[in-house]
Amino acid sequence: MNTIRSRRTLAAVFALAAACAAEGLALRAQQAQPSQPQQQPLPPGYVRLGPVTARGLAPNMKGEELPMTASRTFQVTFGTGDEILSGLTEFVEKNHIISGYITGLGGLRTGMLGWGDPDRGGMKTIPVNEKSEIASLVGNVSLQDGKPRVHLHGVLSLSDGSTRGGHVIEAKVYPIAEIFIVTSDQASQTTSR
Repeated sequence: MNTIRSRRTLAAVFALAAACAAEGLALRAQQAQPSQPQQQPLPPGYVRLGPVTARGLAPNMKGEELPMTASRTFQVTFGTGDEILSGLTEFVEKNHIISGYITGLGGLRTGMLGWGDPDRGGMKTIPVNEKSEIASLVGNVSLQDGKPRVHLHGVLSLSDGSTRGGHVIEAKVYPIAEIFIVTSDQASQTTSR
């Protein structure tokens, strides 16, 4: 009976020692981290972004690795007053880019977007005559009638947080824009806008 009681006592002592050691390690780790400066409360309508911690909220998501293709990546930087669509068209012609995808960000002084109306055979224009931020810029390079063609869609954010989006017809930079082109070794064909 004493042996069983001694073993239980010994087990309890080891458990207590392990708990104390773990607590000591946690305290030392906390003390080793630099203290965070106290942040001021945010006004209504503002948030601070943190890491995404939610999991399991995309049960229909699927992904697959695509086969490797030969590619090149270009970074194209535009300055104040540059027009993005004509500049990119000139860039892809000079660099013999016939297929690829485009992403970008930056700021614009003015822009002209379009909403495709196949029934009328054209684009309804959406003018943006104020400073805006490129919230999203995506597109591609493809061949049309044997020549490289740049096709872009964009979402522009205005100072009040509203947005305008559509096909990029014209985009005049202010103060800067950075565009990335990733080429593909297989040309795609485009027949119409």
